[in-house]
Amino acid sequence: MKIAFITFEYPPDTADGGIATYVKQAVNMLQLRGNQVEVFAASRQRSGSETESNGAVIHRIKHENLRVDFAQPIAQVFARRHREIGFDVLEGPDYGADSRFAVQLVPDIPLVIKLHTPYALIAQFNKPSLRQTLRRKLNFYRRGISPFIDIERVHALAADEIASPSQAIGNKLIDLWKLDPNKVNVFPYPYIPAPESLTIPVDTLTNTVSFIGRLEIRKGVIDLAKAIPIILAKHPQTKFRFVGSTQKSPNPQQSMLEYLQELLQPYLKSIEFTGQIPPEQIPSALSVTDICVFPSIWESFGFVCLEGMSAGRGVVGSNSGGMAEIISSNEFGRLVPPESPQKIASAVIELLDDPKLRQQLGSAARARVMEQYNIDRIGSLQEESYRRAIARKKAKV
Repeated sequence: MKIAFITFEYPPDTADGGIATYVKQAVNMLQLRGNQVEVFAASRQRSGSETESNGAVIHRIKHENLRVDFAQPIAQVFARRHREIGFDVLEGPDYGADSRFAVQLVPDIPLVIKLHTPYALIAQFNKPSLRQTLRRKLNFYRRGISPFIDIERVHALAADEIASPSQAIGNKLIDLWKLDPNKVNVFPYPYIPAPESLTIPVDTLTNTVSFIGRLEIRKGVIDLAKAIPIILAKHPQTKFRFVGSTQKSPNPQQSMLEYLQELLQPYLKSIEFTGQIPPEQIPSALSVTDICVFPSIWESFGFVCLEGMSAGRGVVGSNSGGMAEIISSNEFGRLVPPESPQKIASAVIELLDDPKLRQQLGSAARARVMEQYNIDRIGSLQEESYRRAIARKKAKV
C-alpha cells in the first residue's frame, strides 16, 4: 500500500512526544513490511524532502509551534504529492486535527484517525487556568476558527476508520465525542525496542528511580514528588531522576521544574533534573536506573512504559488509561491509582526492598514486549485497519 501520514510531530525535528514516537515506529514497521510510506511533518529548522534509510520519504515544512496553523500549508504539500503518486490511505492524529485541510483538498482519500489524546482531554487533566483558556480562544479567533467548534471531534467524526491504541482511550472518546463504535478498532501501537535497551542487564543495582516524560500535571510528576520523602524515609540512599522537558505548573508564575524544585527543596541532593534528552539517549538513561515510575493521571497508551519494560526495569505505572493494558498483571510490573503519592511510594519501596522480585518483573516485562508489540503482529492489525478505511470510502462512492 501507499500510505501517507500527516503529523506535526516527527523526529528528529519535532520529537515532541508520544505522537512522534508512534509515527516513527509505525513508519519503520510499515516499510519493513513492504509498504510505501511518506510522512508530511513540521520542522522548526528546515523545509524540504528526504528519503530515510528505511526508504520512507519525509516532507517537512518549516513551522513554529502553533499546530493550529500547520494543517493548512501541509495540506498543499500533501495534495501536490498525491497528484503525483496517488496514495491509498491517509492517517492523521486526533490531537490538532493535523489532516483536516488535506481531506478537503483530496476528498476521495480514505482517512484513518489515530487516537492519541486530544486537546480536550489534555486540558481537562492539566487543569488550565482561566487566563490560559481565554488566551487559547483568542488565538483561535485570530485564525478564523471558532473555539466553540471542536475541530478535533469534527475531524474524527469524518474519518473512515478510527484506530485506538487502547480500549481506555477508545471508550473515553466514544463517550465524549459520540464516535461510531463500529468505526473504532483497538490495537496497540507498534514498538521496535532499541537494540541497546535489550542488552541492558536485568540485575542492575543502581539504587535509582527514574521518571521519563514531560514534566506536566497530567504525567503525575507532582504525585511522584510527594512520594519521594516517603521513599527516602525508608531508603535514604535512593536517587531520583526526572528526565524530560518542563511544562506548565499549577502556579502560573513557575515552570513545573521550578515548582518541583521548590516542593522538593529539602531533598534536592537526592534528585537530578536532566531536561529533555534525544530519543536515542533513552536506553542510556534506562541503563542507570533500576525502577521507572510513570504515575500519569491519564495516559492513552504509554510508550515510556514499553521503553522501561524492554530495558528490563521494574516499572510502576498508572492504572488510569492504557498503561493498565500494557502492565496487564502483577507479573509484569506494578499499577497504582492516579494522584496517590502513598501508593506510589509503597510500590517503589516494595521493589527497593526486594531486588530479586524487581529483576523477575523486569525479565517478564521484556518478554511481554517482544511477544505482544512486535511488527508482525501489530503490522498485520494496522494494515487491516487501512484496508477497512479503503473499503468504507469505496462504499460511500
